[in-house]
Amino acid sequence: MDSNFIHNITKNSIAKAVIVAAVIVAGAVVYLNYGGTSCSKDQISAQDAANKTIEYINKNILRGQATASLVGVTEENDLYRIKFAIKEQEIESYVTKNGKLLFPEISNAIDMSKAVPETVQQTGETVGNFSVSDAEICKENEKASVYFFGSDACPHCKWEKPIFENVVAKFGDKLSVHKNITNKLSEPMPADENVFAKYNPGGGVPLVVLGCKYYRGGSGENLGAEQEAKVLTALICKLTDNQPNDVCGAVQDEINKIN
Repeated sequence: MDSNFIHNITKNSIAKAVIVAAVIVAGAVVYLNYGGTSCSKDQISAQDAANKTIEYINKNILRGQATASLVGVTEENDLYRIKFAIKEQEIESYVTKNGKLLFPEISNAIDMSKAVPETVQQTGETVGNFSVSDAEICKENEKASVYFFGSDACPHCKWEKPIFENVVAKFGDKLSVHKNITNKLSEPMPADENVFAKYNPGGGVPLVVLGCKYYRGGSGENLGAEQEAKVLTALICKLTDNQPNDVCGAVQDEINKIN
């Protein structure tokens, strides 16, 4: 399923805070590999596993912003295949037979025995499909902190990363830039894991967090490279009080659209 599907969900009235991407976005990452854990002795029934999965998704991922409902469950090799619906969208995932690990894809898993970290509160949405948080602008040494999280194994990250790098370079020493890139999708972030978890509990990449105020899971490929660069520049200008003048002046029309 396309990694920008979450944006289409948003436009169809499910708030962006609904981190459906943790379950339906191709390449969603949470830090545990599939390694035969389904052979556990504490196997539960298919129905119990399905019920546990739906309860977990509604409580820890959707969090009242929408509701997942079970469509069906079947046994497939050493896993249960769970089909569920959110709004009118049907989604398939897999769960181990002990009801512990939920797989967005066959190679990635969510540990349902662990609570999802507290996430930031979304207050709105603005240009470029970015969410707006209730957090204060985060800074280091009086410089706004900006974050890019990605993986070398993620094609959408490879698209987004050079655009992010080119944009932040225009701001010189006015930003504190954090880039966290893993070699494999299954690897934990090398740093800033608290930020990653807070703004993206599902673990999908790429993730861009600008000053802890603006954030988006997924790339800006649907915008195109030129518009994506313009959006990133405008959002960062909001963090730097429109400095540098020449950089921010060139995107003033986009700045004016930011909520």
